[in-house]
Amino acid sequence: MTSSALPFSPLQASIVNLSAELKLLIKCRKNEPVEAEELNTINWPLFLQLVKSHRMIGGLYPVVDENEWLPVEVKDRLKTIYNQNKLRMLTFTAELLHISKLFQKNKIASIPLKGPMLSYVYHRDFMQRVCHDIDLLLEPAQIEKAYSILYDEGYRMMEKIYTTPKQKEVYLANFHHYCLYHETKNIIVELHWRLLASQSILTFPNAELWKNAWVEKISGIDIQLLSKHDNFLYLCVHGGQHQWKRLFWLNDIAVILQKEEAKFITEAYDLAKQRGIGNYVLQALQLASALYKIILPASIIDEIASKDSVSHLSKIALVHMNALLSLDEQEPFSLKTLRGKVSRFLLHYTSSYYYGDFKNVVHEAKAYFINPAYWSVFAFPDRVFLLNYVAAPFLWGYHFFQKFRKSDL
Repeated sequence: MTSSALPFSPLQASIVNLSAELKLLIKCRKNEPVEAEELNTINWPLFLQLVKSHRMIGGLYPVVDENEWLPVEVKDRLKTIYNQNKLRMLTFTAELLHISKLFQKNKIASIPLKGPMLSYVYHRDFMQRVCHDIDLLLEPAQIEKAYSILYDEGYRMMEKIYTTPKQKEVYLANFHHYCLYHETKNIIVELHWRLLASQSILTFPNAELWKNAWVEKISGIDIQLLSKHDNFLYLCVHGGQHQWKRLFWLNDIAVILQKEEAKFITEAYDLAKQRGIGNYVLQALQLASALYKIILPASIIDEIASKDSVSHLSKIALVHMNALLSLDEQEPFSLKTLRGKVSRFLLHYTSSYYYGDFKNVVHEAKAYFINPAYWSVFAFPDRVFLLNYVAAPFLWGYHFFQKFRKSDL
């Protein structure tokens, strides 16, 4: 399902403006020929940093291992990073299977999201991706029991998220997972009671997800997985909500489209429209076509062409993708960094609007008024809980400038 066809024209200028290092990373992943003059402009330390920040080493090193044009010292460094990731992914896989077995023993159903199982399904290899945590979807009624089991295993909440009954009620209604950390194993596990925080806006009906799930037997353990269509839609929305700033999320989309049959795309988009997430999927498809040269059905191309909002979303994603290093870093406070923060803030809300409508913007804005980090600084008692929303803007400002203070230390 690949082609040498040019990307959609609305993205041409944005793609041209990508850094030379990011363009090379994309070319390497596709195993395309690279001209000598392209290499002369490459900042190799920056290229290596991009490989790590975009989490591309899993699928990248096997492709470039045989390339003669890559500098020996760069190839050696990539090999080291690749081997480190292999060991890490083996550790994650072993822990995923251990937790799955524990949950099954205690009659808790779970579905792994992304991570090593996504790598296994499409590569038959647990190590072709990079992941930093283990995500598990559970039935809401099983979350507390699962948390108790992992607590006994040595996992602890990464941060205090609530201390009162009302805070817990609000957190469970507006967020979608607990984030747990095992200090000895250095592994993060996220327990999801739904796929997305914005479940009321973006529809992923839990009952349907569980009904459509299928089973893969790994090391004698039956592992439930999202159906391929549900999984694809989830990856599209997940990548979109993170502004596609890490290339490996889009790489997942490209790999799936290359491995599935042609009708998969139209089936997935039809389901996306039913669930109100059509623009998320169209954006992912447009980016995959533009950067990975994925062939799209004519009907999908027409859909993208008819929606200016999709190309706007894709251009915003390319901005974030190109600026990943500065997005990840905590920069000292200055007018320049303040302008950057404000610019990204506006881009985020622009994206929210283009994905749907003002309902999305309102939902996103609500996140600034419901934040457990505020409660850890100051919180009103439950009997006057509404006053926490009045205090939220001031606490947001406090956290905003605290980040700059820490970066100056």
